[in-house]
Amino acid sequence: MFALAMALAAAALPDEAQCRAVTLQPEAAWAYGVGLQGFIYGYPMVDLLKQQHNETHRTGGSQPALAPVNAIAIYPHLLTPETQGQLRAANADTLYLNAWLDLSRGPVLFDVPAFGTRYYTLAFMDLYGKPHHVGTRTNGGAAARYALVGPSGGTVPQGYLPLVLPTDTVWMLGRVLARDDADLPAARRLSEAIKVTGPAGAPVTDAAPLRPFDSLLYFTMLNQALRQVPARPGEAALMATFDQAGFGPGRQFDPASLKPGEALGLGCAVRLGPQVLAQRGFRPARVQNGWMWSGAMADPGNDFLLRAEVARGGYVNAPEESIYPAAITDNRGEPLRGDRRYRIRFGKGSLPPVDAFWSLTAYDRATSQLVANPLKRYNIGDRPRGLRYGKDGSLTLYLSTARPPEGASNWLPVPASSYHVVMRLYLPRAAALDGSYVLPPIERIDP
Repeated sequence: MFALAMALAAAALPDEAQCRAVTLQPEAAWAYGVGLQGFIYGYPMVDLLKQQHNETHRTGGSQPALAPVNAIAIYPHLLTPETQGQLRAANADTLYLNAWLDLSRGPVLFDVPAFGTRYYTLAFMDLYGKPHHVGTRTNGGAAARYALVGPSGGTVPQGYLPLVLPTDTVWMLGRVLARDDADLPAARRLSEAIKVTGPAGAPVTDAAPLRPFDSLLYFTMLNQALRQVPARPGEAALMATFDQAGFGPGRQFDPASLKPGEALGLGCAVRLGPQVLAQRGFRPARVQNGWMWSGAMADPGNDFLLRAEVARGGYVNAPEESIYPAAITDNRGEPLRGDRRYRIRFGKGSLPPVDAFWSLTAYDRATSQLVANPLKRYNIGDRPRGLRYGKDGSLTLYLSTARPPEGASNWLPVPASSYHVVMRLYLPRAAALDGSYVLPPIERIDP
């Protein structure tokens, strides 16, 4: 599929000095301007297609999520630094289920057993990075049958509830709550009982991993995506501009046919695009006690910069399913660091308001990855056994690299370097969504 582009991938992108000179070449400057728009617009598409290839082929190394298209791969255990794979800011609360679905040949059917009171969600992510959920919130834990229908359509069998999705390529990331390793077999049995019926995908074979952010392969893959998704209202002019640059839905992108200036401009878009996104960064709609959150992340609309930044950060659920307030600083406004100690104190009756569960996780600031610690504890929240509450009913959590003087029961070990934390609230109640509930600050404790 990407043979020509893979061959071109060996050629290095322009360096930053060459990209700074782009403004002196009108042809290159125009290609760069359009290419940067394309890079930002198409980021989730290319990232997801890359992930699809790398999780439906044996690309080497550890691959916890590996299965043909239209089949589920169940992660072997709760995630740890050694098993998180390509996931960014992954949780350590749930067993993950992973599937890549192709709806172009008709509906794909999901027969889901009764999960009862055990929380779960199946998030179906379209190529634009928008999640569509079924699970505890939508069916109350009862057994259910769903027919996933893409733009290519098809007949929905009797007895199946149609779930209409805007793209034929869909990533399913399921989450099934497991209290701890002892509870994992029960969560796995339920996960294995989910039956998927649809046109079989090609068997898993060996392949080189795709690295579209290293070459013009980015625009080859974006062109493939734009050619397969339906036209969206209000985007005709943008797509026509992409066509002029050679990678729009009305063209077949051919890197070999580009003029030198065009190749330079598009190459600089791929070279500098990640820096542009990093500079823009995540702009929360709400900041309270240092905790940042935006309800627009799951559905950014025409905010393509936010959409790309969400994809770059690892994708999110719809807010009614879960929210992820994050913090990078303490109560003094200083970055969280592994050489400092912190605490978070919840007063009596002020724990996060949820109908499923809540937890706190720490990640390396640069990579958004879990980092190993001697305790092998990667989250803390409302489920771990042994949490100690104050005599007044309060709960204090401690964040540090070394065991705190107060003991290990309420301790979340953190990375030794700079880090950030994410508070997960699954099935958040109205107070968490509307901002009337405020998480307590992360207080720095002086040594």
